[in-house]
Amino acid sequence: MILSRLPAPRAIRRARLAVASVVLASAALLAPAGALAQGMSSDPTLAQTLFEEGRRLMEAKAYAEACPKLAESQRLRPGTGTLLNLALCNEALGKTATAWGQFKEALFASKKEGNAAREAFAQEHINALEPRLSKIVLKAEGTPGLLVRVDGHDIPAAALGTPIPIDPGAHEVEATASGYSVWSTIVQVGESADLKTIAVPKLQPAPPAQTAAAQPGPAAGGAGIAAGSSAGGGGGEGLRTAGFVIGGAGAAVLGVGAVFGILAAGQASDAEKDPALCPGKQCTPLGRKEIDAAETKALVSTIGIGVGVAAIGAGAILVLTSGRPRAEGASAAGARPGAPGRVHARVVPLLGPEGGGVGVMGAF
Repeated sequence: MILSRLPAPRAIRRARLAVASVVLASAALLAPAGALAQGMSSDPTLAQTLFEEGRRLMEAKAYAEACPKLAESQRLRPGTGTLLNLALCNEALGKTATAWGQFKEALFASKKEGNAAREAFAQEHINALEPRLSKIVLKAEGTPGLLVRVDGHDIPAAALGTPIPIDPGAHEVEATASGYSVWSTIVQVGESADLKTIAVPKLQPAPPAQTAAAQPGPAAGGAGIAAGSSAGGGGGEGLRTAGFVIGGAGAAVLGVGAVFGILAAGQASDAEKDPALCPGKQCTPLGRKEIDAAETKALVSTIGIGVGVAAIGAGAILVLTSGRPRAEGASAAGARPGAPGRVHARVVPLLGPEGGGVGVMGAF
């Protein structure tokens, strides 16, 4: 039998180093990430203070002052209780569509949390608001590249021709397209169960001396309808999404690297201790094969850890440079801000007298 000197300690050291790298890399990444998260996350003290002040103003029926404080509390620390209170505040202000959308969000959140009392509370207000909702229907002629806005917010083409809940009051409807003159009008929406149909005509070509109409940029978020929160800038959200995807993939690769490191350490150690494979630290050909296999796993582990760490770092950079996402709050009587929750749902336009956004029907 041919025996070879066992360089097992090298394989074991390489495998153990790979596993240690995972621990050190995780610590290096998580430590600043934790500090950063604390710096960027909500301020619970300020959120609680604003919530209590908003509740006090609501009890004094100073709704115009209370709603912004509750909205900011919800932005700092999203919670179903704050969301319900904000919905109540907007309902008292006559912003029926905004309140209806926020009650819808709170309903889904309460179902997710298993809070039957809040769920029933939200459903009761939804049922009361729905018959009173005013709506607009936007109809547009086929102008190439047409973009319709309400209160400065882009309306998706799929929403044209569909009745959209909207807060009562005056709203500006604008239509633009590159190379065409801008068309706009003001529509006054009634307080209860009003339905306004706005026919956007085919746009006229811009005069030759006039430069082509500039492409509209991202619309600012504002008071909503049919949902609670406005979408922020598309570019920032795209970077955040890419950052989380890349970071998640990096974490997965890092995990694979750790697994291969553990397997390599175990395989090399077992071979070294097996008297049939490596008697007296001298390996048989079969033992040598086991050691080589362990070194291959250790190499895969090292590569996986390097790629994983790099991907997580790149993802973190993308998230940090994307800016903080905008979240619009909403609100149940006497409830305190709770822990934030999220649920996926459909996106709908948000329209209000102070602006617009893209709303998400679901729990947050």
